[in-house]
Amino acid sequence: MALYLVRSRYTTTAFQGMLAAPSDRGDAAKALFKSLGLKTHEVLFSISNGSIVCLIEGTAEQITEAQMITMASGAFQEIQVEELVSTKAMRSAMANAGTKAAKYKAPNK
Repeated sequence: MALYLVRSRYTTTAFQGMLAAPSDRGDAAKALFKSLGLKTHEVLFSISNGSIVCLIEGTAEQITEAQMITMASGAFQEIQVEELVSTKAMRSAMANAGTKAAKYKAPNK
């Protein structure tokens, strides 16, 4: 399974709902992720841009399902998903790419 950093920016209407009935939105996110088989590592709130920020583990298909459900709810105006790899995995990719780089012919050469 892959690790994903997900940033979901709330709509104005969502903020109005949170003011009218305050709740821990992390609990709602965790419940959704669990129902989809995703593992939640962390749920945070970004005060810089009004987004819920989640570190979750799962498959691309599970992430896509979560995105479909949350965007259809009308609570979010955009969702950004980044797949993350460990520095160990990145080092392995560097080594593998280094052995194959000479085989690539760039269009400008």
